[in-house]
Amino acid sequence: MNSDLSPGTHGFQHRGTTQTYHVAGEGPVMIAHSGGPGVDHSYLRSSRLEEHFTMVYVEPVGTGGSRPLPAGATYVDTYVDFLSAIVDRLGVPRVHILGHSHGGLVAQRFAFLHPERVAGLVLYSSTPVTDAAFWAAATVAADAYPGRGSGGAEARAARDALNDESPVFTDEEKTAALRAGLPVYFADFWGRREEFEPLRGAVRSWRVTFETTAVDYRADLAAVSAPTVVICGRHDFICGPVWAEALHRSIVGSRLVMLEDSGHFGQVEEPDRFLDAVLLVRDWDGAVATELRAVFRGGDDAAVTRMALAEIERARATGEPAGQVEGIYAMARVALRAGNLARSEELASSALRIAERSGVRRLEERPRHVLAAVARLSGRHAEARERYLTSIALNTELGQPELVNAEYHNLSFIELRMGHLDRARQLFAEGRERVFRNCYRDFVPYLGVAAAAMATADGEFERAARMVGFSDSAYAAARQLPDPDDAAELDAARAAALTAVGEAEFAHAYAMGAVLDPAEAFHLEWGAC
Repeated sequence: MNSDLSPGTHGFQHRGTTQTYHVAGEGPVMIAHSGGPGVDHSYLRSSRLEEHFTMVYVEPVGTGGSRPLPAGATYVDTYVDFLSAIVDRLGVPRVHILGHSHGGLVAQRFAFLHPERVAGLVLYSSTPVTDAAFWAAATVAADAYPGRGSGGAEARAARDALNDESPVFTDEEKTAALRAGLPVYFADFWGRREEFEPLRGAVRSWRVTFETTAVDYRADLAAVSAPTVVICGRHDFICGPVWAEALHRSIVGSRLVMLEDSGHFGQVEEPDRFLDAVLLVRDWDGAVATELRAVFRGGDDAAVTRMALAEIERARATGEPAGQVEGIYAMARVALRAGNLARSEELASSALRIAERSGVRRLEERPRHVLAAVARLSGRHAEARERYLTSIALNTELGQPELVNAEYHNLSFIELRMGHLDRARQLFAEGRERVFRNCYRDFVPYLGVAAAAMATADGEFERAARMVGFSDSAYAAARQLPDPDDAAELDAARAAALTAVGEAEFAHAYAMGAVLDPAEAFHLEWGAC
């Protein structure tokens, strides 16, 4: 292990100042830069983050063991210079950076000046701008604080302490002023005083002064290419939603997480949600994929397209194949839903080429799935069959049984369309048994589609109508739309059943199916899972 990343306290000389930092935890390196400026780092320490990252807690220059503040220091650039020195010292090619409040300004500037050094960015309770409008908005929000919740006279006293512009001359006076006004930074300090008072009693601050505190990085943030999560407390009076939205808009492909019951200190106000939000930056590919697929199933193709384009742009800037593949795959699915099969095949083929060049086999899975679906919807059944078999083999190799099950489901329809009814019936039955045995509950709506298609092929149109009702109800309960190929199968079964039994009988059977429990519908019991 690099000795500069070993657990404990470290220090080195930079520009006549001892830069101190603390290391704890394990995993990818994340540097945490506290706010202020001039506030001690210790409030930002998190044992929960240390379970997922090697945390490097910076004592910002001018605080604690990192003094003195160099002569002529500036509001942000001096801190960026010392942060850069720490990154160089650690000897890690790229690091994650978590910047809180003013530390978020430092993180932003470092990220657009040194994009090649940033693996991920968490901008927590921060802002891209500190102009006169920013400070005026903070004053208005602080003035409204006593009327927002409990606290009474104590809340008014905290507000008055925060707004007190009397000069401070010592570090002790600066600390006392911060502690007096700190309740305003919380969504509900007085209602949860026992939880938050320890932070208030422990926080320290050092007197730091600058010629100007005005910066505006909104135009520069387009150069940030790292995965970025913006975290904001809904009730943050100083770096609230309007500034978080400005960050989110300025950084292509960023994700905004709003902590609804927090102010400025979400890590103690909503620790579980805060941790989940930070972990998004570590598990970026999976998080983006999950969100894109959920939005697609919800039917908002315009949102999918916006998100996909942002992820493609971000991933291309960093040379990350996973993000490119996921974004292009998402757009291929949108084209598939729109019936533009040629465009869908073009996009999926492009995504597959990127995946194959990357040498990461798992990236091939989604493009291959779309290419098989295009062949299926184009009526090229023999080609679709081969593509689904290839996809099944790949997912078996990757150890992804749920996706193996899904591709067998799709293969069943190909056998059905090729006239292999017995084989299709067998595959559908095996698929149902896997779903119930392994508790793949999200797959229940697709079982209804399969049953409706098989019933139609067998001439059992009343059952087909019942299974169409079951499927529609199951998709609605999941708040999803069927995938394009399943939607086509469902529409075909619906039309055939309506024609065969008439509107009245179809409506009756449909209604009966819509209220069926899955176990009742398929005469199977869920496994012990």
